[in-house]
Amino acid sequence: MFFGINLSFYILINKIDVRRKKKAVIFLYFLLGIMLIPKSALGFSCSNTLLVTDKNTYDNNENIYLNGSWELYYDPGFEISYVQIQITNIFDKILWNSSNYYTIGISQKNWTINIQFLNLTFTNYPCRIYIKLFNYHEDFNSNEVGTSYKEIITINITKRDVDCELTNFKSDLIYGESNLFNAKFYNVNTSVCLENETLQCIIRNNDEIIYQTTFTTDKDGMLSFNVSTVKHLGLGRNNISFIIKNNSYYLDTTFSYEVDVKKIPVYVDITNLVNNPEESSLLKIQLYYYYFNINKKPLENESLKIIIYSNSTVEYVEILKTNRTGFVNINILPSIFNFKEDDIIFYVDVIFNGTSYLENRTICLSFQIQNFQYPRNYSSFYFVNICLLSILTSLFTSIGLKVYKYKKAGFKLIRDITFKF
Repeated sequence: MFFGINLSFYILINKIDVRRKKKAVIFLYFLLGIMLIPKSALGFSCSNTLLVTDKNTYDNNENIYLNGSWELYYDPGFEISYVQIQITNIFDKILWNSSNYYTIGISQKNWTINIQFLNLTFTNYPCRIYIKLFNYHEDFNSNEVGTSYKEIITINITKRDVDCELTNFKSDLIYGESNLFNAKFYNVNTSVCLENETLQCIIRNNDEIIYQTTFTTDKDGMLSFNVSTVKHLGLGRNNISFIIKNNSYYLDTTFSYEVDVKKIPVYVDITNLVNNPEESSLLKIQLYYYYFNINKKPLENESLKIIIYSNSTVEYVEILKTNRTGFVNINILPSIFNFKEDDIIFYVDVIFNGTSYLENRTICLSFQIQNFQYPRNYSSFYFVNICLLSILTSLFTSIGLKVYKYKKAGFKLIRDITFKF
């Protein structure tokens, strides 16, 4: 009986061990199955992606410094997958791409991209591009292909802003003068000079283009311009413009500056003035007209208008000319003018109306009237006497005419009459 009990206990224990062994075997088969299942059955993965640039806005001559990392898992026996970095424009056109990275596991890369090699088309506005982390996956069993963008960064590419600084520039000139000035062009943000850059220069006079040329900046970003009022500018308001246009690196910019060109001033000196009463009060005036055009020059053979007037009226007008040396002589005899007794001062205006390049010039002289023989101012009694004398003269003339008439009619003179007693 004891033997039977022991046998039963042994058989029970043995059954328990068998069950444990079966579970262990099943568990081992499960683990082995997991190990033998292809990765494709588990599903590939591209995760933990990261794409970073050093900044988001660049000038078009700069480099983009790019860092990227990712984790890629797949079974090369059943599938293929890779990561690629792409740069596209707003139309999704690929401008640049990296190599294909097939490495399984964690990868980390960095790139330096020269923006000039992207062949971007710039306007005067920022150009937008996109940097993308692209993933490709293909399953050989199902022939399924999958693509996706894991990371996208937006980048703005801009042209550089430019400023201009003038030295020795004059905004007011006189015709005949020149002005040598310098213009320096540089980047607003970095102060880097525009070296060997071509600029257009246009000069307008009263909104009409009268001169245009091109300049090239030197290594210091400077250009020199000796602008002439004779060759480059016109009289009046001028506008000098330096223009940057269709440049690959700099914004379209126009710098405008105004120059006012005035006529040449004319000067006059009184070189001689004679008022001699002994010569019937003849007034002699000598004037010298001149101007400066680098050197002092006389006003040759130019017309002058002489106007003599009192407070009441213009007495005399004459046109005279300067001689070759710029002198003009004016002789005035006041006694020939009909000045009134109230006119104690008379004036002499000498007017030069200017030329195309010489400005107007008027000189006004005034003279005191002294010891001048004005017409007498007679009294009313004098005029009455004159009137009575005129009447008596007329009366006697009438009587004489009547006597003469009666004589003709037959009357005798008293000597011809004979008295009879």
